Amino acid sequence: MHKRRFLALTASIVFGSLLSGTLALADDAEKFPLRKNFPEIKVIELADLKNNLGNYTIVDVRSPFEYSIMHMQGAINLPIADLKFVANAKQAATDTGKPLVFYCNGHRCAKSYEAAMEMTKARANNTTAYDGGIAAWAKAYPELTLLLDKPLDPKMLIGDAQFKAHALSAKEFMSKAQAQPTAIVVDVRDSFQVEGVSLFPGRDIRTSLDIPKLKKVIATAKESNQPMYFYDAAGHQVKPLQYLLEDQGLKDYYFLQGGMAGYFDMLQGK
Repeated sequence: MHKRRFLALTASIVFGSLLSGTLALADDAEKFPLRKNFPEIKVIELADLKNNLGNYTIVDVRSPFEYSIMHMQGAINLPIADLKFVANAKQAATDTGKPLVFYCNGHRCAKSYEAAMEMTKARANNTTAYDGGIAAWAKAYPELTLLLDKPLDPKMLIGDAQFKAHALSAKEFMSKAQAQPTAIVVDVRDSFQVEGVSLFPGRDIRTSLDIPKLKKVIATAKESNQPMYFYDAAGHQVKPLQYLLEDQGLKDYYFLQGGMAGYFDMLQGK
């Protein structure tokens, strides 16, 4: 009898452990949907990274603009788009004598995995991806986050609702901007993304994501009390831009949902 109870208890514990492990894997798959695409990449969780910060060199692999807007305190910026990325990352590891941890925007950003993959291909294997990204880090540890080179006030974090309040569909964006001919329209696409196509030829101001240029245009809009309309290539670059607009005290501004890609989708009836 005692043996049967022991076996039943053991089976229950084993089953419970298996179930718990299965649920944990399912939860990770939902939170981090790209992990399955990079099974060979070692990842580090949010709390583990925080508790071991001194043991790593933290590398932000996003664009210089995104890094300038918000980044982890102490992180260095090595954009993965840079042709010298691998060489620069190897040098950083040599200079600091610490393994590298790469991060980008959040759970659905592939750049941290891709950075670790590039280093693995280059036989620099002591690298890790922190795939929670700056989004999760800023929420959890604002005291270890810099917003426009200043300590982050948690109240300054911009949520989805605040972003969506300023985002317009392509049809709404075009209609609203056309109805306000003196409003300032800003094309923040990189030069290689422009390809000679503008939404409002002769009216658009092209600044790319150059912060000094953007500040000048923003100051002009505020002085003339005119609304501003911003569009990028695919709707991703305007999200960090919103932090700059809010920091500069701009209130009347709008983004094109999906950027130029969203505009072309509208033309095709998508």
